[in-house]
Amino acid sequence: MPEIDWIKLSLLCLAGAASPGLSWLMILTMSISRGTAVGVYGAIGHGLGITVFALSTIFGLSALLFVLPALSQVLNWSGIGLLAFFGYRLVRSGHPPLPESLTTQSGLIAGFGIAIVNPKVLVFFLAIFGPFVNPSHSLQNHLLMGFLAGAIDTTVYLGVAYFAHAARGLLKSNIMIGINQTIGALLLVSALMLGIKII
Repeated sequence: MPEIDWIKLSLLCLAGAASPGLSWLMILTMSISRGTAVGVYGAIGHGLGITVFALSTIFGLSALLFVLPALSQVLNWSGIGLLAFFGYRLVRSGHPPLPESLTTQSGLIAGFGIAIVNPKVLVFFLAIFGPFVNPSHSLQNHLLMGFLAGAIDTTVYLGVAYFAHAARGLLKSNIMIGINQTIGALLLVSALMLGIKII
């Protein structure tokens, strides 16, 4: 793949990871409410999920969804359901729906799960990442594309986790509740808009 395409792909991956959304919220709140280590593991798990999604796109997700379009609906509605669930819980209580005993290992699993069911990730890889996939590229080239997406995502979310740790003292609980409730309302609106778009 030409060097300019690698640069374009890197910038698109960076833009996708840096745009705030459900994943940002979860990694941020993991770090603030459960500790930096949990947030870091969540970021690593999210990066692994992105790597799996990228490699799946490269090695057949696009073709699979073409053959089984109903799978796209299942993934979309699962993501919308997750957005609505988190949004409702945040609006109602102002606290993220995270287990009280969330460990570093479960943070890793939670981060991975968020990446897999996030509808933004599905849309990104099928609509934006997909065009960079070329059957004529070597196996090594395809693998590098997948790991590049995962590495960029992990780096961005590690930054989010450490930012949350640094800002923890500045974010008083009542301020965080207000911020979470606002984000929850935005998540509910996003879920509604995505649902209307699908229907």
